[in-house]
Amino acid sequence: MNYIDDDDGDDKKRKGRKHDEFECPECNAHNPVPDGYDDGSEVQCFYCGAEFKAVLQSGRFKFKAL
Repeated sequence: MNYIDDDDGDDKKRKGRKHDEFECPECNAHNPVPDGYDDGSEVQCFYCGAEFKAVLQSGRFKFKAL
């Protein structure tokens, strides 16, 4: 888990928690994400190859197909 402070308002720094794994909505495979992801990140399943955009909704991530 990484926490980033956003004291100077720089868009490159996002306040919040980066997540380091997700379950593919297509094939249910567990996928580690070494660099982490947060709201708006694009992730890819290492097993089936499907690509998704991670969208934070109501405190949970939803994965929208690209």
